[in-house]
Amino acid sequence: MISIPQFAAAMRGVRLLAAFNLKAWGYFDKSLSGFWASFLPAIVLSPLNLIHVLLQFGNHPPKVGFVPYLVVEFLTYVLQWTLFPFVMLYVADLLQRRERYFWHMVAYNWLQLPLTLFILALRVLGDFHLVAPEGIGVMELAAIAIFFIYGTFVAGVGLQVGIGTALSLVVLDFVLSLITGQVILRIEG
Repeated sequence: MISIPQFAAAMRGVRLLAAFNLKAWGYFDKSLSGFWASFLPAIVLSPLNLIHVLLQFGNHPPKVGFVPYLVVEFLTYVLQWTLFPFVMLYVADLLQRRERYFWHMVAYNWLQLPLTLFILALRVLGDFHLVAPEGIGVMELAAIAIFFIYGTFVAGVGLQVGIGTALSLVVLDFVLSLITGQVILRIEG
């Protein structure tokens, strides 16, 4: 899937993204295989997500049974990692930036590693009641703001579009996540 040197290069790219350094894109594999490898953060973060899902079931059991709940949560996790990249195929065409698709999505997927790690760690701490719900809310709001800032930077540079368009793409990702979340809540009851 991905070699250790490729992973190390991607992590160097993420560190450079955090500094808003344009050299970050030189560390990402912007090919089709690099695109598929950029979903490694989803795999790396899945155990932490599973812990959160299991603790959520124990703390706030949904109306559906345990196995259906796990299936729905698994499908939700996959959907949340794949829906935006899928939609961006069409959006990149609309923006006449198809040739920049991998430049955007590879960096965007790798950017999710530190951001999602922070949010999942925060949620697990909340599940264990080690952080007050109010504290979680404030920190998640800060994480969302950081997501918008960095996501806009990555979209703008990756697709070579203006800041308004780049911000709109981050809003699109956020709205897709909200819609997905609401649909899942209705399924779980």
